[in-house]
Amino acid sequence: MPLYARKRDSNEREIIEALRSLGCFVIQENNIDLYVLPPGRQEWIPLEVKGERGKLTTYQTDLHATLHHNYGYTVPVVVTIDDALKAVGLLK
Repeated sequence: MPLYARKRDSNEREIIEALRSLGCFVIQENNIDLYVLPPGRQEWIPLEVKGERGKLTTYQTDLHATLHHNYGYTVPVVVTIDDALKAVGLLK
């Protein structure tokens, strides 16, 4: 993984805290920012966290495309707590 991909967005901590406060198990990783297991679910949901002006790197775009094409995973890109809660099915 390229070094630049290891930078954490400033909103990531508050998103993690919000998810955990609602009972989610959250793992922070490097290739995909977060893996979230919502309460009552048996499948992990990958999330890519970006700041207000953040954009996917070429590496991330390629990784997300591979995960979608080969395994059927969509990696939601989230900026706000509401984005994250919607992506994991805890907010409509």
